[in-house]
Amino acid sequence: MLWPLVLPVKITFSLLAVLVTLLTVFRPVRKWNRGKTFVVALLSAGLLLVPSCIGIMGIVDGLRFGTFQYASFSDVNDFRVERYLPTKASDITLNKSSMGHLAKYSISESDLKDYVDQLWKNWGEHSAISRDDLQKQRSETPSALEAIRSNFELAFRRLRWPAPASLIELHSPVEPDGGGAVYFYDPMTQTGYHKAGYW
Repeated sequence: MLWPLVLPVKITFSLLAVLVTLLTVFRPVRKWNRGKTFVVALLSAGLLLVPSCIGIMGIVDGLRFGTFQYASFSDVNDFRVERYLPTKASDITLNKSSMGHLAKYSISESDLKDYVDQLWKNWGEHSAISRDDLQKQRSETPSALEAIRSNFELAFRRLRWPAPASLIELHSPVEPDGGGAVYFYDPMTQTGYHKAGYW
């Protein structure tokens, strides 16, 4: 849950520690002794900690979050995404945020279903909600298909990805804290989509 803060805090502490050390070693022109310089530099670093961390977080988040394009699974190199992304996915568009990601990719229906089946085989016993309960409300009735389209539109509306005419909905196991993924598949274009959340 706090993982997005770790890198900016580490960078901020490192930079401020270097600054305090440099100011203490190479005392300013005020001719203070090292002890006084260290105390003043340390207090200044304490006052600058939060604003510096916010500024560094803005820079770091601009680089690690947003929309990215990848040719294949092996190009992604982000373990949070890789846990939910099928290895056979190609032509991948990822929209990453601190609490999850949205993905669109090319994949065959059988490969996506095999991938989700493997997730359930590996992690299903730990799921907070059973697979049967997740799939129970999904059938081939018009109202169920409309519900799937509605779920798709809700998940991807900020990216303005239009809901395909025909959709299949699948679910990964659900972590006790609510993490997991919802998969959508358009058999007409052989395009997979998913929304994953993690803490």
